[in-house]
Amino acid sequence: MEPVATQFEFVARTRASEDTEIRARITGNIVERNFAEGQVVQEGDLLYRIDPRPYRAALNVANAELSQARAAVDVAQRNLKRGEELAPNGYISDAEMDKLRGDYDGALASREAAEAAVERASIDLDFTDIRAPFTGTAGRSQLSKGDLVNPTAGALVTLVQLDPMLTDFDIDEQALAENMKLNQSRIAQGLDPLVYTPRLKLVTGDEYAQAGEIDYASNRINPSTGTVTVTAKFPNPDGMLIPGQFVRVVLRRGEAEMRLMIPQPSVLEDMQGRYVYTVADDDTVVRKNVVLGSRQGINWVVESGLEEGDRVIVNGVQKVRPGIKVVPSTVAAVPHRENAPQ
Repeated sequence: MEPVATQFEFVARTRASEDTEIRARITGNIVERNFAEGQVVQEGDLLYRIDPRPYRAALNVANAELSQARAAVDVAQRNLKRGEELAPNGYISDAEMDKLRGDYDGALASREAAEAAVERASIDLDFTDIRAPFTGTAGRSQLSKGDLVNPTAGALVTLVQLDPMLTDFDIDEQALAENMKLNQSRIAQGLDPLVYTPRLKLVTGDEYAQAGEIDYASNRINPSTGTVTVTAKFPNPDGMLIPGQFVRVVLRRGEAEMRLMIPQPSVLEDMQGRYVYTVADDDTVVRKNVVLGSRQGINWVVESGLEEGDRVIVNGVQKVRPGIKVVPSTVAAVPHRENAPQ
């Protein structure tokens, strides 16, 4: 008996939690670049500066035109007020009053257009400073100081956020349905639903130190593969994980429980299914059919067919037959460990 957590393993690739191409929103020459390639930049840090002088001048022109529009509104408003004072006594015609009202409405519209022009010029001026939208690692700069850029010139640099790191893997719909049914059964019994804890195995075979958490599951099944894409999120404070990296996600279900284990070399299989040879108290070989669960290293979890204390033949299974007498020798249950239990 050993503590075992039910787990499932999936092939996956890592993906940055944020990955964007930084582009210019306006046309102009780059006059500053304030980062090094591969450098971690903070949210709001200045990456590039485009020559702001033409846009500052455009903003000044827009402000001047707004002042003129406001003055025109004041004049039109005063003229309309005079006309309204004269109209009751018949000193001004209806046509002239209509013109005064039209002049006033036109002046208001011109003022609104001038205010919009100022706002647009101000936005364009702000776009001369290109800042990091989030904290991340800068890639290779495609342009240098002095280059002319515009909105169609392509990406200036890419920015990726490496912490946390995302991994995408696919679960078949049958396994998903079974686990949903299991959780629904637990909830109906008043138990807490099982928690799934993802961990990573790197290409080296080493286990990543940080445990993750399930971040997202697709809201539909892929009809061509019959799978659901699940995303797990892992802390990556040291930058050990890189986007696009090949990994294996080990999805651990619930807490570890004591389970019966047997070495994989002891398991045989025929038309009736999997079985093992055991040695009875009188040293007679007995076949026992077994139902096995997940693999745990060199061992297999036994769901049914054996009991704790059964003597299972590990070496020499090809030499024995049910019913014959044998002289068994005890071997370590886990031979690759020092001080293994007998």
